Amino acid sequence: MPRTLRQTVGERLVLLRRRRGLTRPELAHLSKMGITTLNRIENAHNSPSIEKLVALAKELRCSADYLLGLSDDPGTDSEQVPAQAVLVKTKRLRTHRAAPVG
Repeated sequence: MPRTLRQTVGERLVLLRRRRGLTRPELAHLSKMGITTLNRIENAHNSPSIEKLVALAKELRCSADYLLGLSDDPGTDSEQVPAQAVLVKTKRLRTHRAAPVG
């Protein structure tokens, strides 16, 4: 059975958090979210909002694409691009819809 997006995000968050030597409360504090919220994201009960995804990627020094499973390379996009720029780009992508075919 393929993993869900929530499972992919959760597994990658746990992996990177542990590699950085952070506890769940520490990452939650750094990312400005509650411990319960982070716990539910890591355990695939909830999906992170775009803002939370960007904050987590920034604190874990990885790309949002990696957290979402779109890339197998964690990258360091969040160190090179301000989080607000990533958020603006993401919101723009969400608002553009493809024209109907046919």
